[in-house]
Amino acid sequence: MPLPDAALFDQVSDPLRDVAQRLVLPRLRRLRDADVGEKAPGEWVTIVDREAEAALAAVLPRLLPGSRVVAEEAVAAQPSLRDGMGQGWVWLVDPLDGTANLVRGHDDFALMVALLHNGLACGSWIFAPASGSLAVAEHGAGAWLDGARVSQHRRSRH
Repeated sequence: MPLPDAALFDQVSDPLRDVAQRLVLPRLRRLRDADVGEKAPGEWVTIVDREAEAALAAVLPRLLPGSRVVAEEAVAAQPSLRDGMGQGWVWLVDPLDGTANLVRGHDDFALMVALLHNGLACGSWIFAPASGSLAVAEHGAGAWLDGARVSQHRRSRH
């Protein structure tokens, strides 16, 4: 299932960059103890996760009317939010993949969004704020890294 509108690639990329610039990068190496907790034993969550998730959850449904958001931190608090993920348009949001790295002051983390239609992945976006690198993919159309098409090279068999 292709994206309902090719313009979504840029429309989703823009809020990812904005959220990273406004909410994530300013806190890199500046988190206080009060900003960090555990949502489950051994699973970090920060104020950055929560604020980035809220910001993305506010924007994404406006890009695709009738869609809804299923996001990591909200689901951790209320697992029933996953109900019905196989119906209609659903945005999956991991506001900060690599939270432990952010907590440790490392810059290897990303904001991740995927779009499902009736349970099938249509598109995905991964933005690494520290490097500014953006990977996007569309089901059946391919993938791009920083605007350049990613191709799969076949290895020759000997």
